[in-house]
Amino acid sequence: MVKYIFREVKKAFKTKMAAILAICVVGICLIANLAVMAFTLIYGSNIDGVLGSNVLAFATWCFPIPYIATIFFADLVYGTYPDPHIKDSVTRNMSRTSVYLSEFFSGLIVSLVYMVIAFVVLLITTRIFHSDITAYDISLFVQNMLISVPLWIAGVSFGFMFLFIFESKKKAYICFFALTLVIPRIIMFFAAEPFEIPVFVMVRKILISQSFGHIPYIADPQRNVPYIICQGIIYTVISCIIGIISYYKKDRR
Repeated sequence: MVKYIFREVKKAFKTKMAAILAICVVGICLIANLAVMAFTLIYGSNIDGVLGSNVLAFATWCFPIPYIATIFFADLVYGTYPDPHIKDSVTRNMSRTSVYLSEFFSGLIVSLVYMVIAFVVLLITTRIFHSDITAYDISLFVQNMLISVPLWIAGVSFGFMFLFIFESKKKAYICFFALTLVIPRIIMFFAAEPFEIPVFVMVRKILISQSFGHIPYIADPQRNVPYIICQGIIYTVISCIIGIISYYKKDRR
């Protein structure tokens, strides 16, 4: 598995898509800071929410963006549908479960690399554009980011699950965005006022989107860190099991 993972990660970073994603990550960090800087110049530096010390605090609200983008990192590793009947020098003694988990762990490594890139670029650009950022701001941001990691891992797992279920990437992407973006929005819409439909209110509590909404509020009693971590782990395990079962059902001849 180690050789397979090493090969897949190496292969992923050699693609054009890897460079495009890296440029997008850097671009988003720059745009975020430039937007805040422009707002500061227009409305004044004392407007609440435009000081550099608040950039990282507000960035916490953007954590769902990398979560929704996790399928791109999964696809970066995934490439084309792995034929379970093809055995080369690396996969000769590997089961389909090992292949699937190797793909998944490769995706996690790639995602981690981009997460580190985003974190470093965000800190550097924020320090350049806003000098009042403090060690406390950074510490708080890192704390929230670490809490979000299990949810991002679940996102990567969802990505691989759909990529292995459907040989058509178009269908995989449609189902992924339906699960992570469209369906949660619908549930949260009907769970809020003026509807507050009981079944939607109940389902909303187990949504990853709902958990992301609680992370920025440290003093909020609904911000249950153990629950968020367990939620990420449970969704990851379930989606991996579904993905592996789907892979075993594929009979390519």
